[in-house]
Amino acid sequence: MNSLDQKQPLLTYDGKIGELYGIFIKNLLLQIITLGIYRFWATTNTRRYIWSRMRFQGERFEYTGTGGELFKGFLLAIAIMIGAVIGAGILSAVLRAVTGSALLGALPFLALYVVIAVVAAGAYFSAQRYRLSRTQWCGIRGGMTGSSFVYGVYVLLYGLLCIVTLGQLVPWVSMRLAERRINASSFGSLPFHFEGRARALYAAFVGTFVGVVALLVVLGAIFFKSFMALLPIGHAPLKGNDPAALAAVGSVFLFYVLFIVGALLIQCFYLALLTRHVMGNTTLGSQLRFGSSITAGRLLGMILGNLAIVVFTLGLGLPIVLHRVMRLAADTLQVSGQLDPQTLAQSDQAAPRTGEGMLNLLDHGGAF
Repeated sequence: MNSLDQKQPLLTYDGKIGELYGIFIKNLLLQIITLGIYRFWATTNTRRYIWSRMRFQGERFEYTGTGGELFKGFLLAIAIMIGAVIGAGILSAVLRAVTGSALLGALPFLALYVVIAVVAAGAYFSAQRYRLSRTQWCGIRGGMTGSSFVYGVYVLLYGLLCIVTLGQLVPWVSMRLAERRINASSFGSLPFHFEGRARALYAAFVGTFVGVVALLVVLGAIFFKSFMALLPIGHAPLKGNDPAALAAVGSVFLFYVLFIVGALLIQCFYLALLTRHVMGNTTLGSQLRFGSSITAGRLLGMILGNLAIVVFTLGLGLPIVLHRVMRLAADTLQVSGQLDPQTLAQSDQAAPRTGEGMLNLLDHGGAF
């Protein structure tokens, strides 16, 4: 199902590291001067360059979003969250005064936490809607239907299912959420379509799961003494300025770093298969069928290389990391078919007025 006829690059990326560094340095200086406020315009500057350096069928993409839209979305998200917290506080105080029950008084804040979790999960959906609506090719833009809040509810419910099943429903959940995002998307008058099958992923998922558990056991055995040294069991607790305490804390920190990095590297096999499956079963109308040639080795090399670049340059190598990621995307994404822009009508989906406010407030806001 992943095989493609007449394979050709989906994206041609011709960006240059030097040009990316020019944008990066300008953005960095202006963010320092404005105490971080310029980051919304910095994101826009980076996206405009990246979009403009990607071509499909000889035509370049264009990003039409603005920093002002991102900034307004962020301010709107802050206002909504502050209003929700104040409302929950007032309702909690009223319930406590009327019922005299601290438990009932806590219910508004419990409901607020659930709503925040749903909104945070749905923020990825709304961010995809915004970016599609601000992406143009031959004057045609993307669009998206559906509710980000409903998507967030599904993420929360699916997440609870994963917890109950000890993570064994992760492949199935990944397919269902991918279907909701992709099938709600369109470009111009053509809809995207994806239909995934979780059973194609389970062998790799189980292997990855076993590998991560084995890594946890091995690292736990290696750092067992450090964990025990921090527990006040059978001996006096270590003091904060005690060299032994500092060494134990450092060892525990190293444990977490090694586990997170190691688990990510082990998951490369599953992530590569997941990417190939999703791309290989995605179409745009009846004109285009997508695919991917990403392998675990290439993904592993990308992650290790990017990690080394960020660590050894203290973050100043981020333009190189971004350049490497876009090169990999252009090299591995594939498409069969042909898209005639003359037969492609403009999207009839309403474009959002502001962008990614909740994602910027509740998360990192995406890669760039």
